[in-house]
Amino acid sequence: ITSPMTSSPSIRTFHARRGRMSSSRLRILDDIVPRFELAQDTRAIDLHDATGASKVIIDFGCGMGDATIALLTEQPDAMVLAIDVHTPGICRIAEFADENNLEQLRIHHGDGFIVLEQLLAESSVDTMLVLFPDPWPKAKHHKRRLIQPSFLALVHRLLNADGQLVIATDDSSYAEHINEVIDICDLFSRNPTDYRIPSTGFARRGIKLGNSIEIFTLNPLTK
Repeated sequence: ITSPMTSSPSIRTFHARRGRMSSSRLRILDDIVPRFELAQDTRAIDLHDATGASKVIIDFGCGMGDATIALLTEQPDAMVLAIDVHTPGICRIAEFADENNLEQLRIHHGDGFIVLEQLLAESSVDTMLVLFPDPWPKAKHHKRRLIQPSFLALVHRLLNADGQLVIATDDSSYAEHINEVIDICDLFSRNPTDYRIPSTGFARRGIKLGNSIEIFTLNPLTK
């Protein structure tokens, strides 16, 4: 691969963002979120082995948690790992799991690249969801887009042989960018089968605006 995009450093997702917090949300953040936090052990974790789950799904950039909550409801046999810096969404997910006595949730409230690079075992993930990542529409900001060859390489390492990466966007410019990145990356094949993504606020907003939602379903090669 010779594209200059391959030499771009990983775009960090930075630190958890709290903003102004209500007392109830602070209680959730202090008392409930830690119960679901992904353990940061000295060894990388295989969540299948650690929890007995038959499937491991990562909601990378879970936002307000719509997709994670849908997955927890619809796939009770799956362990769902929600990752984001957005505190309100993390709190909402943790509160939902707590109120419904759900144990098949893990959370990482902070930089998602730490999880991909250090915390999860190789070939231990069944599905990685990246739903409506920030499109960074200005040309000078395109280097900040999440979907880059370096990101695909990290995901490829974590997916098992039958795993899948699912990306959704309603931004036509970002869809073109994603196609370009996939074309120069030899780690995935495209799967024409449509993946039914959970409904999210961004999906509903895109539909309301009349945008076309494009879904990329990719399977790892050379595993």
